[in-house]
Amino acid sequence: MKTAIDVLPIEAPGTGTMSDVVAALAGSWRGRMTDAHGAAESFNLERESIDHYVPGQVFLFTTPTGIASGMRLLEASEHAFVGLIGPYFDPSEGAMVVTVLEGCTEQSRLAGTFHTRRYNWRTTLRNGRFTATRAEKVSRAA
Repeated sequence: MKTAIDVLPIEAPGTGTMSDVVAALAGSWRGRMTDAHGAAESFNLERESIDHYVPGQVFLFTTPTGIASGMRLLEASEHAFVGLIGPYFDPSEGAMVVTVLEGCTEQSRLAGTFHTRRYNWRTTLRNGRFTATRAEKVSRAA
């Protein structure tokens, strides 16, 4: 009778690091957020591949309505991420808010859900879905 137990190591699912995920998300993204009531808004996510950003700020999130804020990755795996946008001033709410994106990456596409709440409040103001595709870099020339 054999009393020894052979232990086989189990490989971790996905060997990508946070820096690998950030590198994969580098560049320019154009997207659309559609809330549960059907209201939609376009957005851009920008990140240079070279790390010239304020520590903790991974992306620049902008909208045509004048919202500009940093977005930080809170969690990231090989194909999924959670990002926190803000706090930023939302003119439609007349208050400081934060938005959380929870999504998946597929080649040149991002898709997932979002929810927005007032900064320092727990109540969700808006929630819905978002999609984004990789795009050419936006010119910052005036």
